[in-house]
Amino acid sequence: MEAGLVKIGPWGGPGGHPFDIAAASSIGGGGVAPHRLESVVIRCGWAVDAISFTYAGIDGTSQNAGPWGGSGGQKHKVKFGETEVVTEISGTYGPFEGHAGVVRSLAFVTNVGKHGPFGRPGEGTPFSVPVQDGGCIVGFFGRSGYLLDALGVYVHP
Repeated sequence: MEAGLVKIGPWGGPGGHPFDIAAASSIGGGGVAPHRLESVVIRCGWAVDAISFTYAGIDGTSQNAGPWGGSGGQKHKVKFGETEVVTEISGTYGPFEGHAGVVRSLAFVTNVGKHGPFGRPGEGTPFSVPVQDGGCIVGFFGRSGYLLDALGVYVHP
Protein backbone atom coordinates (compact mmCIF):
# COMPACT_ATOMS: atom_id res chain seq x y z
CA MET A 1 0.00 0.00 0.00
CA GLU A 2 1.14 3.54 -0.77
CA ALA A 3 2.83 5.05 2.29
CA GLY A 4 0.39 7.20 4.21
CA LEU A 5 -2.86 6.10 2.54
CA VAL A 6 -5.53 4.73 4.86
CA LYS A 7 -8.44 2.53 3.71
CA ILE A 8 -11.72 3.15 5.63
CA GLY A 9 -15.01 1.28 5.24
CA PRO A 10 -16.95 0.17 3.27
CA TRP A 11 -20.58 1.05 4.12
CA GLY A 12 -23.48 -0.72 2.45
CA GLY A 13 -24.44 -4.28 1.64
CA PRO A 14 -22.70 -7.51 0.62
CA GLY A 15 -24.01 -7.72 -2.99
CA GLY A 16 -22.28 -6.96 -6.26
CA HIS A 17 -18.65 -7.44 -7.26
CA PRO A 18 -15.63 -5.81 -5.59
CA PHE A 19 -13.93 -2.77 -7.12
CA ASP A 20 -10.84 -1.00 -5.87
CA ILE A 21 -8.43 1.57 -7.27
CA ALA A 22 -5.72 -0.52 -5.59
CA ALA A 23 -5.95 -2.95 -8.51
CA ALA A 24 -4.96 -0.20 -10.96
CA SER A 25 -2.74 2.09 -8.87
CA SER A 26 0.57 1.66 -7.15
CA ILE A 27 -1.41 0.97 -3.98
CA GLY A 28 -1.74 -2.50 -5.50
CA GLY A 29 1.36 -2.37 -7.67
CA GLY A 30 0.01 -1.31 -11.10
CA GLY A 31 -0.28 2.40 -11.94
CA VAL A 32 -0.32 5.74 -10.14
CA ALA A 33 -1.44 6.18 -6.52
CA PRO A 34 -4.02 8.93 -5.82
CA HIS A 35 -3.11 12.32 -4.37
CA ARG A 36 -6.30 14.46 -4.79
CA LEU A 37 -9.81 14.02 -6.18
CA GLU A 38 -10.47 16.16 -9.26
CA SER A 39 -14.09 15.20 -10.00
CA VAL A 40 -16.81 12.72 -9.07
CA VAL A 41 -19.76 11.53 -11.16
CA ILE A 42 -22.76 10.06 -9.33
CA ARG A 43 -25.69 8.37 -11.07
CA CYS A 44 -28.69 8.15 -8.76
CA GLY A 45 -32.43 8.08 -8.31
CA TRP A 46 -34.01 6.21 -5.38
CA ALA A 47 -30.55 4.78 -4.69
CA VAL A 48 -27.01 5.44 -5.95
CA ASP A 49 -26.68 3.58 -9.23
CA ALA A 50 -22.98 4.23 -9.91
CA ILE A 51 -19.87 6.24 -9.08
CA SER A 52 -16.89 7.21 -11.20
CA PHE A 53 -14.15 9.71 -10.50
CA THR A 54 -10.98 11.36 -11.69
CA TYR A 55 -8.03 11.88 -9.40
CA ALA A 56 -4.61 13.52 -9.62
CA GLY A 57 -1.96 10.90 -9.13
CA ILE A 58 1.11 11.42 -6.98
CA ASP A 59 2.97 12.06 -10.25
CA GLY A 60 0.50 14.86 -11.19
CA THR A 61 -1.27 12.98 -13.99
CA SER A 62 -5.07 12.65 -14.15
CA GLN A 63 -6.37 9.11 -13.64
CA ASN A 64 -9.93 7.86 -14.27
CA ALA A 65 -11.70 5.17 -12.23
CA GLY A 66 -15.10 3.57 -12.79
CA PRO A 67 -17.91 3.76 -13.51
CA TRP A 68 -18.74 1.20 -10.88
CA GLY A 69 -22.42 0.27 -10.85
CA GLY A 70 -25.20 0.56 -13.42
CA SER A 71 -26.30 3.12 -15.98
CA GLY A 72 -29.63 4.07 -14.37
CA GLY A 73 -30.51 7.23 -12.52
CA GLN A 74 -29.71 10.85 -13.20
CA LYS A 75 -26.09 11.88 -13.78
CA HIS A 76 -24.51 14.48 -11.45
CA LYS A 77 -20.93 15.68 -11.97
CA VAL A 78 -18.96 17.53 -9.30
CA LYS A 79 -15.72 19.14 -10.47
CA PHE A 80 -13.50 20.19 -7.59
CA GLY A 81 -11.41 23.38 -7.85
CA GLU A 82 -7.62 23.20 -8.12
CA THR A 83 -7.15 23.87 -4.40
CA GLU A 84 -10.35 22.12 -3.27
CA VAL A 85 -9.95 18.88 -1.30
CA VAL A 86 -12.61 16.46 -0.04
CA THR A 87 -12.57 16.49 3.76
CA GLU A 88 -15.69 14.42 4.45
CA ILE A 89 -18.03 11.99 2.74
CA SER A 90 -21.41 11.13 4.16
CA GLY A 91 -24.47 9.26 3.06
CA THR A 92 -26.98 6.55 3.83
CA TYR A 93 -27.28 2.86 3.04
CA GLY A 94 -30.05 0.33 3.45
CA PRO A 95 -32.34 -2.18 1.79
CA PHE A 96 -33.73 -1.39 -1.65
CA GLU A 97 -35.78 -3.44 -4.14
CA GLY A 98 -34.83 -6.82 -2.69
CA HIS A 99 -31.18 -5.94 -1.99
CA ALA A 100 -30.04 -6.39 1.62
CA GLY A 101 -28.21 -3.10 1.43
CA VAL A 102 -27.13 -0.53 -1.15
CA VAL A 103 -25.86 3.05 -0.95
CA ARG A 104 -28.97 5.26 -0.92
CA SER A 105 -27.30 8.70 -0.85
CA LEU A 106 -23.91 10.45 -0.92
CA ALA A 107 -22.64 13.96 -0.12
CA PHE A 108 -19.15 15.46 -0.25
CA VAL A 109 -17.77 18.19 2.01
CA THR A 110 -14.66 20.07 0.89
CA ASN A 111 -12.52 22.87 2.26
CA VAL A 112 -14.73 25.14 0.08
CA GLY A 113 -18.29 23.85 0.69
CA LYS A 114 -20.73 20.96 0.37
CA HIS A 115 -21.79 19.06 -2.78
CA GLY A 116 -24.99 17.03 -2.56
CA PRO A 117 -26.70 15.12 -1.18
CA PHE A 118 -27.26 12.91 -4.22
CA GLY A 119 -29.88 10.16 -4.02
CA ARG A 120 -32.34 9.69 -1.13
CA PRO A 121 -30.69 11.08 2.05
CA GLY A 122 -33.72 10.48 4.30
CA GLU A 123 -33.72 6.73 3.73
CA GLY A 124 -31.38 4.19 5.33
CA THR A 125 -28.66 4.13 7.95
CA PRO A 126 -26.45 7.24 7.97
CA PHE A 127 -22.64 7.11 7.78
CA SER A 128 -20.02 9.85 7.81
CA VAL A 129 -16.25 9.88 7.33
CA PRO A 130 -14.79 13.23 8.43
CA VAL A 131 -11.04 13.52 7.82
CA GLN A 132 -9.00 15.23 10.53
CA ASP A 133 -5.72 17.18 10.69
CA GLY A 134 -5.44 18.39 7.11
CA GLY A 135 -6.09 15.00 5.49
CA CYS A 136 -8.32 14.40 2.46
CA ILE A 137 -10.26 11.67 0.69
CA VAL A 138 -8.44 10.67 -2.51
CA GLY A 139 -10.22 7.59 -3.87
CA PHE A 140 -12.82 4.86 -3.41
CA PHE A 141 -13.37 1.11 -3.23
CA GLY A 142 -16.42 -1.05 -2.64
CA ARG A 143 -18.90 -3.38 -4.32
CA SER A 144 -21.29 -2.87 -7.23
CA GLY A 145 -23.65 -4.62 -9.59
CA TYR A 146 -26.32 -2.58 -11.34
CA LEU A 147 -26.37 -0.43 -8.17
CA LEU A 148 -23.64 0.80 -5.83
CA ASP A 149 -23.82 -1.89 -3.13
CA ALA A 150 -21.08 -0.57 -0.82
CA LEU A 151 -18.55 2.27 -0.75
CA GLY A 152 -15.34 2.89 1.21
CA VAL A 153 -12.66 5.58 0.95
CA TYR A 154 -8.92 6.03 0.67
CA VAL A 155 -7.64 8.87 2.84
CA HIS A 156 -4.36 10.72 2.50
CA PRO A 157 -3.59 11.89 6.06
